[in-house]
Amino acid sequence: MADWRDLMKKPEEWGALQYNDPRLDAFAEEIEDRYDLPPGVLVALKNAGERTNPGLVSPKGAQGIMQFMPATMALQDGKFQHNPDNPFESILAAGRYMQHTLKYQYKGDVSRAIADYNGGPRAAEGLTTGRLNEETTNYLMRVRDYLTGEYRPRLSQRLQQRQQGREPNGE
Repeated sequence: MADWRDLMKKPEEWGALQYNDPRLDAFAEEIEDRYDLPPGVLVALKNAGERTNPGLVSPKGAQGIMQFMPATMALQDGKFQHNPDNPFESILAAGRYMQHTLKYQYKGDVSRAIADYNGGPRAAEGLTTGRLNEETTNYLMRVRDYLTGEYRPRLSQRLQQRQQGREPNGE
């Protein structure tokens, strides 16, 4: 199977991609490493949510493979702006967003950053106040279930690789 580097050069194929394509998982893992994110977090955000395929828009207006809202793309003077039809740009923007929220807003609290990713700062606040909305509660459970279920063998492998200081892709 071709890797994500080959796919990145073939935009004519992006529209037919499924959100859970293994090549997109591999790219998301690469971005997790680039931004020093917890292993599996971007893969889980991509695969555990109500994801659509590239080019589709959710009923609430979220766009692309990583389901960005236009208002989120505009935050931080457009720091997260990207072409939502490009799955690689979308995953990269999600990596930047998670790095930013983890570092500056939630001081490393991954659950709050994931809640924010799903429903914004109010949703993240719900984790500390005990007033978490049902949508974000369900999203957090799907992310957890994905990481501890389907992705668990790969997550264990990635954690070992990080501990050994090797690149996950063997390079």
